[in-house]
Amino acid sequence: MGYFPCAPLGPTLAVSLQLLSLVRQLFMQMPPNTSAWCESFEAYLAVMGYRMDTKECMCRRFSNAYHWYCILEMSLDEHVQQQLQKSAGPPSDTPLAVSSPSHCCPDDNVSNSNMRPSEYLRQHCPSCFSGHSWQSNNNQQSSSDVDAIVCIDACFTQKCRSGQTDDPVNPTATVFLSPEDIHAMECEVDGRRGQASKRNLGEEGEVFEEGMKITTSVLKGCNESFTAADERCQKASTQFFSDTGVMALLCCHDHVIHLANMTSAGEKQHYALALIKSLFSHLPGSFCIGLLYDIGCQLEQSCRKWGFLQPFLPHISFAISVFHAFGHQWPCQIIYHPQK
Repeated sequence: MGYFPCAPLGPTLAVSLQLLSLVRQLFMQMPPNTSAWCESFEAYLAVMGYRMDTKECMCRRFSNAYHWYCILEMSLDEHVQQQLQKSAGPPSDTPLAVSSPSHCCPDDNVSNSNMRPSEYLRQHCPSCFSGHSWQSNNNQQSSSDVDAIVCIDACFTQKCRSGQTDDPVNPTATVFLSPEDIHAMECEVDGRRGQASKRNLGEEGEVFEEGMKITTSVLKGCNESFTAADERCQKASTQFFSDTGVMALLCCHDHVIHLANMTSAGEKQHYALALIKSLFSHLPGSFCIGLLYDIGCQLEQSCRKWGFLQPFLPHISFAISVFHAFGHQWPCQIIYHPQK
């Protein structure tokens, strides 16, 4: 099949394309670790009588070749998909919501009025977002009033140490939200929370906030039960890590829709809000989603209290993931448990 060089000019190592394909498939089934793989390969070569002259010689050169081989494979897949889209063409009566994987969001006061999800979403999960008759199919499901189910959660094990060099150049499309979009949502959240509350609902008691189905006292009990609800709780040090974790938006088939790099010490709400806003920028105006989040009750309360995601709230059914539901107050489980 040929060989792939470790550098465009004067390469000192060329790796078999078959070997690179094998490593790529291997790293799809396990956490990628080129250092461990190269050390194992060097040990194997040493047994066969071949030794490397310098330390980390194999690792650096192989990582270079593997990185650009993956870029080439992804660019090829994107090119094939683009050519297929051009040859097929969308039906004239079903315009797309967004034709490219851009993360730019619509104006807060304008809902997306197009007829079906974007090509970006349909490529990531055809089961959830493809098909020209998703509206009629949904009408036949009397037990459900949502068109797709997504979930959000954060992971604080995927960190990046401060002072590390930037990642290698990657010209392919990404599922990560841009830092500008996340920062814009953070500024919006800080600005709205800095304003006076719309209503004086009191500190505690059996009071219903506008749009909520459970009282503030129940919400307070749920808030105290989960560290994720406490934005001041430090789960990672910003002194040692530039990226403290990742928050993901997945569909019910575990396909990644969007990811957001977290740079704060705690699980702040603006990451979840930015993910939801980006999702709706790819959806038609009448599309409804079911949103699973371990503190879904707290997220809905914030949206209704401070006016976050106002154009999209009528199209969101908040729920709590089953794994976390039993940690919530009983009235909260009745409303937000996905099986209730």
